[in-house]
Amino acid sequence: MSKTSPHTKPQSKKESVWIAQLLRRAGFGYTPQELKYYTSLGYEGTLHELLHPKEVDNSLLERSIKQQSFDFTNPNDLRRWWLYRMLYTRRPLEEKMTLFLHGHFATSDRKVRNPHAMYVQNMLMRKHALGNFHELLHGISKDPAMIVWLDNQQNRKGKPNENFAREVMELFTVGIGNHSENDIKEAARAFTGWQTRPEGFFFNKGQHDFTQKTVLGVTGNLNGEEIVSILAKRPETSRFLARKLIAFFAYDNPDKSFVERVAAAYRENNFSLAAMLKVIFEDKTFQSERTYHAKIKSPAELVVGSIKTLQIESLDNDLPQLMGAMGQDLFHPPSVKGWDGGEAWISSDTMMERFNFAARITTIRFDELMKTTTPTQLVHKFSLTNALELVNYFVDLLVEGDVSKSTRQRLVEYVSSDLDGKKVSMIEDDRTLDAKLRGLVHLIMTLPTYQLT
Repeated sequence: MSKTSPHTKPQSKKESVWIAQLLRRAGFGYTPQELKYYTSLGYEGTLHELLHPKEVDNSLLERSIKQQSFDFTNPNDLRRWWLYRMLYTRRPLEEKMTLFLHGHFATSDRKVRNPHAMYVQNMLMRKHALGNFHELLHGISKDPAMIVWLDNQQNRKGKPNENFAREVMELFTVGIGNHSENDIKEAARAFTGWQTRPEGFFFNKGQHDFTQKTVLGVTGNLNGEEIVSILAKRPETSRFLARKLIAFFAYDNPDKSFVERVAAAYRENNFSLAAMLKVIFEDKTFQSERTYHAKIKSPAELVVGSIKTLQIESLDNDLPQLMGAMGQDLFHPPSVKGWDGGEAWISSDTMMERFNFAARITTIRFDELMKTTTPTQLVHKFSLTNALELVNYFVDLLVEGDVSKSTRQRLVEYVSSDLDGKKVSMIEDDRTLDAKLRGLVHLIMTLPTYQLT
């Protein structure tokens, strides 16, 4: 086994801070109750549970999904189903890795035009999300949605279609620059006859090229399974995956030594994705200022995390469409490369949609935060006796306290006035306090820090 960096953290932050960050990166945020539970496990206990989803009972979610009666032939229901899973799963890393894989093996129903096939592919990704990448790659290569998406249905003996062979090398495994055009042509012949029928994968023997091929230095009567095996075992694949996983879960532009540690975990642990993630989350840089609030939230992270934090129970049916307007339309990635992420999430149009979401939360759904208590009772419940304590409570809740002194002061000044602008030490009546609480939450949700995870 390769040695990972020691499990250390800066003295300036408590372990609970890094547990919270782990839940944001390895999942979609947390409810206050979930944070309390995972904090009781400690960082190592939390990581163990996240990396071993099969040890966690998720039957409540599965029963609830059955009661919802989602129609998997309906694209809108399919998106709502996945959003529901992200929100209520007890296996958050399994779901987050499924999202990563959806972007890695980017397949769009706009071309596939078969929501049920997209559902089947999504379930395949979830099954192998923390398992063996070799097995996952084999399954994806025979997946009906993928076959349609990358035109392998038209890949026939004598007239090979190179689309799947090209993308399986450039985007799924070894990466650009680690293969030749001839490797693609030869691999395409190995995948001839790999087709799909309504019942699933179909090997059309009559359309398969059984002649000799040479791919990445291996020569023989190679078939699709053998190409998958060759690609999965290449050291370039381990590094390609390592860089993508680090960028998705930790930070961009990792140094070569970090990439190599993560890649070694893949090679030395039977192509294990869980082993790679363990190295990432245990690395000392994951619990450092380099990683803390260093990535822009994807729309999925923003929407699901907000709903969890504010404990909103009734979900609007148009939430998936709202996420699409923010730039992440589930089951409709923009290209074969998936979503670029990072700064690409932010534009004038998508920021407006993020702010509209914050407005919706604070005007319509904020009532659910208040459903069991009045604003005044909430203030007394947490012993909030002045404007600063009120601001600190919601700043801690929503952005982990990560705001500048000047921003915190402006928020205090906002809360320290009634609806007529008169300065007060603490608002007492429910009507005014309710308006100020909504305004305060909205202001925090539109801060640059709120866009970061």
